[in-house]
Amino acid sequence: MNRLGLVVSCEHAGHEVPDPYRRLFADRDDLLTSHRGFDPGTEELGREIAARLDVPLVATSVTRLLVDTNRSPWHRQVFSEISRRLPPLEREEALATFHTPHRLRVAAAVREQLRCGPVLHLGVHSFTPVLAGRRRDLDVGWLYDPRRPAERQLAGRLIAALAARRADLRQRRNRPYLGSADGLTTSLRQSWPQDRYLGIELEVNQRWPLDGGAAWRRLVDDLVVTLEAVTTGN
Repeated sequence: MNRLGLVVSCEHAGHEVPDPYRRLFADRDDLLTSHRGFDPGTEELGREIAARLDVPLVATSVTRLLVDTNRSPWHRQVFSEISRRLPPLEREEALATFHTPHRLRVAAAVREQLRCGPVLHLGVHSFTPVLAGRRRDLDVGWLYDPRRPAERQLAGRLIAALAARRADLRQRRNRPYLGSADGLTTSLRQSWPQDRYLGIELEVNQRWPLDGGAAWRRLVDDLVVTLEAVTTGN
């Protein structure tokens, strides 16, 4: 595969609550700052990738507990159990104000990059190390649609390139989630041919950014170098 354009998006970069919705989240600071409110580490990682590789970054810092920009507008989890209590008109306003614009910005960035050739759209996410009492035994997951050969091959190259730098990391394909499940990449795959648009989600175990320090900085650096090598063909 020749050189790939790259667009980075962060759907869960922060846990901000816009003023009109603050009443919903009164006394819910612990929930907002938990893995349910946002994806720790993704804003830092996304910004580092974008800055060092000089590629577009589209990020939203509004909490997913208000509206989840990685879910289709019809998905039952696009609103949380908290925001689902909003009247229909206010839910529509939240979609129109925060959800739709983010997705349109990502699509526009991809479209611009496509003018020069095929594009990797990398959705940067992180996952909680323990969910429902079960420990997740991986450090990095690469999510893609296995029915799309270009994505499958690209994921293999990313895994191999990162493993060459970090044999200690436990990498998995389509874990802890399926890359074919509902998400922004799944939606955008419908817009362009599979040899033009390659949608891959990067999932990083939150223990890395939460522990922070030199180990986290090293992982960020390794991921940036891996993406640079694979997208430039070096």
